[in-house]
Amino acid sequence: MRIGRDPNTLRGRRWTFDGHGGAVAGDESAAVSSSMTPERYERVAPATYTDEQLAALAGTYVSDEAETALTAVVENHALVLKRRPDVTITLTPTYANAFAADHGLGTVIFDRDGLHVVQDRVWNLRFARKQ
Repeated sequence: MRIGRDPNTLRGRRWTFDGHGGAVAGDESAAVSSSMTPERYERVAPATYTDEQLAALAGTYVSDEAETALTAVVENHALVLKRRPDVTITLTPTYANAFAADHGLGTVIFDRDGLHVVQDRVWNLRFARKQ
């Protein structure tokens, strides 16, 4: 998540910053926040990638659970995921090995064996890299 001076980036939350790169977000409503667990965040350096680094992530990734395959390719200096029949999902670097995905896919996190998709309702949907 990117937090900036624009109040819309704060998403209606009450934020407390510790001055050392950490923050805690809670709900604005005191009645609601007493029953909600605050979310803790740490500042991380934004990720940047060369075309060669992105190319190392290219490949086909398969999920038996989701019954689908995603193909990662580099297009115009950016990593994108292709899904049949004709969906292209743009990935925006967020932090090391993690990308924000458009089309509502959520966050895509790469590791040495594949990738994981994290969304509001999905946590750690695994896609194995095909050899």
